[in-house]
Amino acid sequence: MLSFFPVFFAWEWGNAVPSLFCKRHLEDIISAGFLNKFVKQRCSLPVSILFFLTLSLSFFIIPSSPAASDELDSTNQQIGGLENQSQQLDQNYRQALTDLVSVDSKVNHYSSEIGSVQQRQVQVEAEVQAQQSRLAQVKQELADRQAVLAQRLRGTYKSDNSNYLGVVMDSENFSEFLNRVDAINKIAESDQQLINSINDAKKSVEDNLGSLSANEQELNSLVQNLSSARQGLVTARQQQQSVVDTIQGRKQANDAQLAQLQSQAASIEAKMSQQQAQAAAAASNAAGNAAGDGGSAAGNYSPPPATGASITVVATAYCMAGSTATGMPAGPGIIAVDPNVIPLGSRVHVSGYGDAIAADTGGAIVGNRIDVWLPCSQAYAWGTRTVTVTIY
Repeated sequence: MLSFFPVFFAWEWGNAVPSLFCKRHLEDIISAGFLNKFVKQRCSLPVSILFFLTLSLSFFIIPSSPAASDELDSTNQQIGGLENQSQQLDQNYRQALTDLVSVDSKVNHYSSEIGSVQQRQVQVEAEVQAQQSRLAQVKQELADRQAVLAQRLRGTYKSDNSNYLGVVMDSENFSEFLNRVDAINKIAESDQQLINSINDAKKSVEDNLGSLSANEQELNSLVQNLSSARQGLVTARQQQQSVVDTIQGRKQANDAQLAQLQSQAASIEAKMSQQQAQAAAAASNAAGNAAGDGGSAAGNYSPPPATGASITVVATAYCMAGSTATGMPAGPGIIAVDPNVIPLGSRVHVSGYGDAIAADTGGAIVGNRIDVWLPCSQAYAWGTRTVTVTIY
């Protein structure tokens, strides 16, 4: 596409003599009235019309800076990058939360296990205390019984009336003697059984205490292992929580930056739309004024095709950004034409494309050829085709 000023200089080169002749009086034209002075210099009619259109557009068209389009493209690229980053952060955040829940579940499991073992420790400690109390009781019973026996034995040797031998020998007959010996044996046997039972109870209590002590040591070791494992998981949970907080912070910052860029892009698009509307209106007015004034300057001017006239042209699609020959930004509804066939500023309808404005020119656009602007994905599909152009 050719921008505004290259077209102007190319036109001057091709029409050097009349152009230079007219430009010598440019100051007079501006100060004393454009149309009258311009006609008086007897410039050729095509040169006059094109120069008038060029000068008019330079005064009235509000160009859309390519910087705005570049800024919008850059902003949209940043938005795309931030959106991809936001999606990745969302995935990382969900995974980090899943890992945190898993670690937290393990911590709770070990805490429950430790609580159960500690309850068992309390029970075993109570059993140990009960067995120790029972052992003390049995030992006291054994000591008491041994004291009774010792007292009885001491009495046998010290008291003539209470010793076993005296009791036996004082029997009046042999039958009584046997009865007394049997009674003494029964007492001794009973004492022995009692002592044996007390010793058995003592041994049983001591065995229970040994088993409870081993159980207590095992429980203590288990609690230590569980506590160590739980502490490791608590540390892992803290680290995972830090990961979750970091990702969440990055996600919030990314979302805030994304929202800011989206707002910036919307502002740029609104500004560009406003500039395009202003430029379209200015180009239409300027082209209409140029055609009217040029027609009154000389009688041999060929007017543009009448309203409703249709011509057949070859149309090629393009998708480049930037400014057009009239200063309007390239975009939807903008076509490039040969001004000798379709005057710049004309509003037309292109079959298969829609309504458009003839706002641009090009080195390859000669005769019945036009370029239509489309997004790149659609431009490739359009290619080159024959269409009908109806001029409003």
